[in-house]
Amino acid sequence: MKLLKGLALVSSVTLLAACGSDSDDATIPAPAYSFTSVVDNTGTSAVSYSGQATRHQLINELKALIGSDELQQVASKQDALDMLNQVYLVGTNGTDTIYSLAEQDLYTEEQAASAVTLSLNSEGTNLKQSDYADLSGGKNLQGKMAGQDNDLTQSFIGWSITLTGDQTDNDKPDLLIQAWFDAIADLAIDGNGSTKFVDANGVDYQQLVQKFLLGAVTYSQAAEDYLSSAKLLSNDNLVAKDGTKPYTALGHGWDEGFGYFGAGRDYINRTDADNKNTPDFDQNQDGLIDLYAEYNFGHSVNAAKRDAGATVAVDYTKNAFDAFKAGRQIIQDNYGTEQVSGQGYHAELVEQAGIALNNWENAIAATVIHYINDVITETQTIGTQTEMTLADRAKHWAEMKGFALSLQFSPVSQINTADLTTVLSAMGEAPVASINDVDAFVTALEAARDIMQVAYGFDAQNVANW
Repeated sequence: MKLLKGLALVSSVTLLAACGSDSDDATIPAPAYSFTSVVDNTGTSAVSYSGQATRHQLINELKALIGSDELQQVASKQDALDMLNQVYLVGTNGTDTIYSLAEQDLYTEEQAASAVTLSLNSEGTNLKQSDYADLSGGKNLQGKMAGQDNDLTQSFIGWSITLTGDQTDNDKPDLLIQAWFDAIADLAIDGNGSTKFVDANGVDYQQLVQKFLLGAVTYSQAAEDYLSSAKLLSNDNLVAKDGTKPYTALGHGWDEGFGYFGAGRDYINRTDADNKNTPDFDQNQDGLIDLYAEYNFGHSVNAAKRDAGATVAVDYTKNAFDAFKAGRQIIQDNYGTEQVSGQGYHAELVEQAGIALNNWENAIAATVIHYINDVITETQTIGTQTEMTLADRAKHWAEMKGFALSLQFSPVSQINTADLTTVLSAMGEAPVASINDVDAFVTALEAARDIMQVAYGFDAQNVANW
């Protein structure tokens, strides 16, 4: 393993403690996504998705690690791979022979929990979960990867991957992450600190890894599992989960789908600008940010960005949140009643799940278009006096590609496989670098954008201006 010399540790995001409310008697309204237990009638909260928030944080941690100076100081390629997989393969799921992030500092290997690395935008608050010992145990990313936890909805598309031995198509998302880790590890030991995560071809692996995991873990888990008709039907709404929990299996599963969307529980009561610019919100005014309730992760932030950036108004944030809330209320109202396939409240839940996933997917697709626009503009500067830097073009290309790859992980996708294959092919596996390739690449991206506009029914003004 690695030995780091003379490096400052990646700081946790804990800031100065905030003062409490000026009035201790002030009534703090409950967050919008708030449900009390109908199982035990004690007023206990019935909402729980700590595992989903923990995986969101592991994705954030992996992004921070890939961009860190510490990864550049490893003694060997294997050390770099070990660090990356300490987050991806291990996370908080340690074994008798492998330490978890709750037991070992990722950056120093000291026997102490790793601090949570997260960029907060507010001042005067601390994290309630300041290190990984405070987060949900037994969680990693690989175990919930598309194809690992559930079979892929369709054959994997968008990136060339060679299978060996008894590997199947279901292994491709995981193999792709490991291939990207291998490339990052090569960059870590190349002796050039300016090439942290961008290779000579203009591939930004930091952005690719993060955006792809948001699709292959969080979106996939919601669409292919927790919010699927079959999973909803299989979850019990008659008794307490495990006989002791303040929620049923159905209620908990629905919460887990909401948790993967990533929105804080008071998301709907904040502006799009606040949700995208200041993801942390101390709703209960206790001076702490609870990552299980008061932080916007992942796709919920991008949904707010697309709403805020639309020329012709869209409301993916409200539509998705309202559907999640309505579905949870349906579960509450029908506690003690068995579901019937395709009828009654099972049919109502499937409808609300469809609305939530539709708006979630719209936000991802709109984000792809946003980055297509960026990549077109930046590609057209190649060979000019105002040519954008390789790093800028690499970042936006990787965000475009990573989000676009995500769109295949849903059984109810609005874009068909043939069209998505064309879109992903147009993007390639690296941005173009030669002036001779500019026109063809731009033309292909413009055609891909047109395909997506039709598939999602986006307004032409939004497509042009996102």
